Amino acid sequence: MVNEGNVLPAVETPIQQHSLIDSFKSAVQPETIANKLGMDKNTLIDIGIYGTIGFIFGFLLKKYSEYFIACALFIVGLAVLQQFGYISIDVNTVKIHEILGLQSIAVVNEGYASLIIMWMKSNVPAAASLVVGFLVGLKCA
Repeated sequence: MVNEGNVLPAVETPIQQHSLIDSFKSAVQPETIANKLGMDKNTLIDIGIYGTIGFIFGFLLKKYSEYFIACALFIVGLAVLQQFGYISIDVNTVKIHEILGLQSIAVVNEGYASLIIMWMKSNVPAAASLVVGFLVGLKCA
């Protein structure tokens, strides 16, 4: 352009550059992480929640281990007393499930330990994050 004999310099449009904060925000979005790992967002959130629960439990177990040991000995003592017939402990699981709004399931000579193992087999990433969180919590306390 010419303006009264003077040549005006050409104005270049600046290239949009993303700042470090913007690129970090887009990188930590649950959808972005889930797509990179090849899983859905809900599984990723489950992994995070179970990892946090494991960390808290491991941290508290190491920090307050004497209380956990006393509680475990008390429960073992109750089980021994029940085994010898000195006390009787009945748990009304139907009423507990009714209060919590859960459906009762039939357990055929397996017990709750096998149900936990079955849950862990069907939810391997969540169970692994629970165990890893627990071990990290034990280490950090």
